[in-house]
Amino acid sequence: MSNCERLRHNCPISLSDGCPGTPREGFALLQGLVICGKCGRRMSPRYHGTGGCRAAYECTQARKQDGSVGACWSVAGAAIDTAVSVHVLSAFTDEQLDISLAVLSELENIADEADKTWQLRLERVRYEAERAFRQYDATEPENRLVARTLERRWNEKLQQLAELEEAYQKARQVQRLELTAVQRQQILQLANDIPTLWHASTTTNLERKEILGLLVKQVVITPIDAPSRSTRVQILWHTGVTSELIATRPTNAEKFRTPNGVIQLIEELAVGRTDSEIAHELNRRGLVGGTGRAFTKKGVAWIRWKFGIEKPLSNPQVAHLGVSPEGYYSTSALALKLGVGIHTVYYWRDKGIIQAFQETPKSPWWYIVTPEVLETLREKIRRVPVKSE
Repeated sequence: MSNCERLRHNCPISLSDGCPGTPREGFALLQGLVICGKCGRRMSPRYHGTGGCRAAYECTQARKQDGSVGACWSVAGAAIDTAVSVHVLSAFTDEQLDISLAVLSELENIADEADKTWQLRLERVRYEAERAFRQYDATEPENRLVARTLERRWNEKLQQLAELEEAYQKARQVQRLELTAVQRQQILQLANDIPTLWHASTTTNLERKEILGLLVKQVVITPIDAPSRSTRVQILWHTGVTSELIATRPTNAEKFRTPNGVIQLIEELAVGRTDSEIAHELNRRGLVGGTGRAFTKKGVAWIRWKFGIEKPLSNPQVAHLGVSPEGYYSTSALALKLGVGIHTVYYWRDKGIIQAFQETPKSPWWYIVTPEVLETLREKIRRVPVKSE
């Protein structure tokens, strides 16, 4: 029966019977936990974008169960997942754990008092059963009517004792969490590691879902249209306590908008990198655009144009200054510094002797010059034979 119950809970298909199903590898953090606040049915995740990087929660159980047309409603999952994860991680602060441990100590004291009460009740019933036996044992055999009455009373007391002992054993089967002082200190220490573990790049979505499933039983989400578009998120913890949050609910236009964090990062990477290099760095960090696709050179250029992110090193007027604020040399400035022609600088660049780059096509070339590179170039200049007159 235990194995069948585990299989029922892990079934990924039958999600309408209250079972969350086994965690999967998708990006939807609340997979198997979300309940529709409009119809009370379980919502399922849907993935969009390249590699399923954009998750949404959709209520389609009515269509599956009674053939209703269309979905009840759906919502993008990013804002909801973020709000729930932040709220769950806030439960691992030292203050919250101190309160939880204090409550645990109080529950232990209550359990001890309840156990003492059980012992007193058992002691009283045992005494009454023994007393009934002594009365029955002291009866003369010829007093049959009295003997039968006392025997019946003794059997009733024995029955009461058996029922009370059975009830006591059932009460003791409820698991009690008793912690030592060392274990309490270990819990407080581990609490500081949980947020680090949660945000670590090596932690998978499957592991985050397992952590969340140990704490949260259900999450009910309900759309709110006024005064602003948002989603009411109600969290039911395994302890029976509920929490309520409000998460933003983006419009269709906002769903495909480039995230602000990506725009800020492009602005930071704009200086000294080509659009191809910026796209490669964004993809290396696992970021995606509003459409959920990987970044390309043209995509980065379009974002820069739309949000007015300039690349100063692409401006010819900046190249006329000779040296950029970052310490890069223009072609003419490097030629002047070394006392050679610009075609010599072009030759060194084409041969890979000196590192150079263009931020955008047809923009000025900039040269990365270090003291070691300068010494190498001067050594090449000294080797050039002097023509005799």
